[in-house]
Amino acid sequence: MNFRLFGIDVEVQASFWFTTVLLGINYVDLSRGPAGLLPLAVWALVVLVSVLVHELGHALAIRRHRIQPEITLYLMGGVTRWQQVLPLRRIDHILISLAGPFAGFAFASLFFGLDYWLNHHAPAQVAARIPAIGRFALDVLIYVNWYWGLMNLLPVLPLDGGHVLEQALGPRRVRLVAGVSMLAGFAVVFYALSVQPRNLFLAVMFGMLAFQSLRRLQTLGPGDTEEDPRPRAPTPDVEPALPGELLSLLLRARQAVADEDLGRARSLVQEIFSYEQRTGEPLPPRGRREAFEVLGWVALAADHVDEAAQRVAEARKLGEVDPALMGAVHFAKRELSAARRVLEAARASGDDRKEIVGPLVQILIEQGEIARASAIAYDIVDSLSEDDARKMAKLAFDGRAFDWSARLSEAVFERQKSAEDAYEAARAHAQDGAYERALDMLRKAVEAGFSDRGRVWSDKALEALRARSGLEAVVPRP
Repeated sequence: MNFRLFGIDVEVQASFWFTTVLLGINYVDLSRGPAGLLPLAVWALVVLVSVLVHELGHALAIRRHRIQPEITLYLMGGVTRWQQVLPLRRIDHILISLAGPFAGFAFASLFFGLDYWLNHHAPAQVAARIPAIGRFALDVLIYVNWYWGLMNLLPVLPLDGGHVLEQALGPRRVRLVAGVSMLAGFAVVFYALSVQPRNLFLAVMFGMLAFQSLRRLQTLGPGDTEEDPRPRAPTPDVEPALPGELLSLLLRARQAVADEDLGRARSLVQEIFSYEQRTGEPLPPRGRREAFEVLGWVALAADHVDEAAQRVAEARKLGEVDPALMGAVHFAKRELSAARRVLEAARASGDDRKEIVGPLVQILIEQGEIARASAIAYDIVDSLSEDDARKMAKLAFDGRAFDWSARLSEAVFERQKSAEDAYEAARAHAQDGAYERALDMLRKAVEAGFSDRGRVWSDKALEALRARSGLEAVVPRP
């Protein structure tokens, strides 16, 4: 099940319903016939709403940083994912982690207040009208949001409390975090098996989490200590270098594609495929794969999308395909979600080529995520032309992403010292409510030669700024 809530994509997987029903199966009373299933249905609805509230707490906290999150509900809960554009501080990660449980606490408090009112202050006839199933729903709402929220704050990875601990201690103490997570997990297991009646579900769940932390602790080498914070990353498989002749042919073929000389590109690829016949040496898989990639770009340039997709499929049999090509093929087929996933993954790995960023920004614009598109453009603004940066700034302004519009205009101003760029930055700052910054950029615009006072005093974007003191000292009334 997929839907959007407050502009956030939400996916509810079948495993979520299975686990929810399993946890609430004790509420079923078959002796009452179909009516005996009603408590289970109420339980499932309460769990769905409560987990959504929890994940929305995370998601809305993430959106404060102009990052678009996605929510997935599965198994015993949910997860909120996002593609980070600009780095977040550790305190930001902590607040994002805490936002989920505290959203649940706030939600539960509303119903706790209602329950308290019904029990202590409501007229008897009002309280009597609440059906038993309504009371049941109220009790379950309070229980799920308070109890599960508190459980989520335990310092056990990957629960929210574990992430808070991880960010609070920092990257220098990964072994300590894993150790605390393991011990806390086993402590919960001991508690769950000690109480009466025993809580086997709690014991199994935290036992699994504790063993995950134990495995993590075992895999962390001595380099992952407080004295050496360098992350341990697996060494990637390095493909053998191509023979000089093959490398030269591939470079020339790619250049032919860039020059839109598609016939020459195809001819060079044919030379690559005949390499074994000409030299008696086998054509390395890497050479064959990259030749198919060139043919994919050729097909795209000729608007033969299906052929390009076929070339990508052939290349994938031989290894990892250039994500720019995969994204371009998905984009050409209007498979925007698939293209976005590929391009965002490539960018997250540090690939900021224009073939990655350009289509990604375009997809985000088409999907209405102007702020995110603008953030990515700003992240690589030094590699953008002034015209492209200005276009993106205008698009951000029109999409009401005023902060990013101002940043982009300021970046262009720093390069060109154009009065118009400073003025556009001032307009965006004024719309964003950053009035002091708007005045500062107006000063810079005047210093750079801006002299259209009538425009300043009639521009609707500066209306709020005109109502404040200080503008006339920078730009006198006409």
